[in-house]
Amino acid sequence: MKLSIGVIFGGNSLEHELSILTAVQAMDNIDKERYEVVPIYIAKDFTMYTGGMLRYIDSYKDFNLINRYATKINLINKKGRFILQTSGIIKREYKEIHLAFPMVHGKNTEDGSIVGYLEILGIPYVGSDIYSSSVGQDKVFTKQILASNGLPVTDFVYFTSSDYQTDKEDIFKKIDDLSYPLIVKPARLGSSIGIELVNRKEELESSIEKVMLKDEKVLVEEYIESRSEYNMAVLASKGKLIGSVIERIEKDGVCDYYDKYHKDSDDDSYKRIYPADISKALAEEIEKTSKKAYKVLSLAGVARIDYIYDNKKKKLYINEVNTIPNFFCHHLFDDKNIDYRELLGIMIKESIDKIHKQDNMVKTLDDQMFKKVTSKDVRDMK
Repeated sequence: MKLSIGVIFGGNSLEHELSILTAVQAMDNIDKERYEVVPIYIAKDFTMYTGGMLRYIDSYKDFNLINRYATKINLINKKGRFILQTSGIIKREYKEIHLAFPMVHGKNTEDGSIVGYLEILGIPYVGSDIYSSSVGQDKVFTKQILASNGLPVTDFVYFTSSDYQTDKEDIFKKIDDLSYPLIVKPARLGSSIGIELVNRKEELESSIEKVMLKDEKVLVEEYIESRSEYNMAVLASKGKLIGSVIERIEKDGVCDYYDKYHKDSDDDSYKRIYPADISKALAEEIEKTSKKAYKVLSLAGVARIDYIYDNKKKKLYINEVNTIPNFFCHHLFDDKNIDYRELLGIMIKESIDKIHKQDNMVKTLDDQMFKKVTSKDVRDMK
């Protein structure tokens, strides 16, 4: 019997559409001889759907087609079996899955929300756990943990919208210690959504207010003008970490969501060059730093570490960490002789091995206390 893989994607996220693209591409590349692929699409209104039509991108051009022809389901644990159960008055078992594979991006999905839901149901899954996912989604948490472990990050200031309302003057004083130009960004969004470049202090307040429309937590950091941007993906396999080739991003100015995913075919202002033509010393530094960051954040599956290199100071900084990178960075592993199908297979195999390890762990404590405790004892407990 084939292992049934429930691919979860979509969700109530600003990166909803990008998640669909990642999932459709990946579902086409999962080894069908070894695994049965079961799409589990979460619409923006939180309704869950399944059905073969969800494997094809044309289905998403008219949501009414999905709502009409795909099957609405709920995901349940039925006596240790993980079932896609049809919703409605008459409920029936539609499909059983053995393993979930989240392919989600952004806040409310990639931030640990989906894997937390799966853990509540007891469903094993591929990729980073709830702790690593939540830390990886929050750029402030990520920077704080990396910095405390001796990994390089740029100077930054952060605050919440409530902080801004009550301590605006103090926040501006902290920002004054940074050098312009500045980057103002949502702390918990991805794919370069909502980023503002601030060249003068007079522009700061307006940019902050724009960012707070997308996230309640704001990150302000120095923009290094003489910079190069690099990416490296890391994959865990059989107790070892495999670093991908290094990718260089070339872009005039700040890279935004449009540049990454909506650029015209004849637009050459945004380029991805891999393998990057860099010195051996810098390549080794990026790989060493990437693997250390992966371990420090306790990541799993494929993760991508994004870098900024200060060309004047010759200094490398970690910019962001992506726990579920877009399209799983499969293009960066080609030169490592790992094609897309094998990459996904390695991630699935690692998750299966993790399940076997967890089966041997203690899951309950001695419940002898309940044999002696009384209602009065409970009332008097402090």
